[in-house]
Amino acid sequence: MINNNPFTDKFFSQGHRALTQGIIIFGGILFLLAVLIFAYPTLIAYFIAGVILLAGISVLTVAWKLWRFREHVSQLENGEIHINGNKVYRTRVTYFRWVA
Repeated sequence: MINNNPFTDKFFSQGHRALTQGIIIFGGILFLLAVLIFAYPTLIAYFIAGVILLAGISVLTVAWKLWRFREHVSQLENGEIHINGNKVYRTRVTYFRWVA
């Protein structure tokens, strides 16, 4: 059964080494960030301001996309269908009465 193992010991040691190095690098980055925040407390305010700035830009982007989409909605309400800026179809609603 041992000879039928498709994984080698090197495979697991490489994965363990990569995981260990990633955790060490992440911990070092967090440590340096903590040192910077203690040395410069205004960094916290900068981080919060950055998050607020990114949220504001995201909301403005969504609002702009919705504003541009308004043109398509108004064309549908008027019954016009445009393809590449050319008026192709005009739709109509036809009512049928069922007379029995």
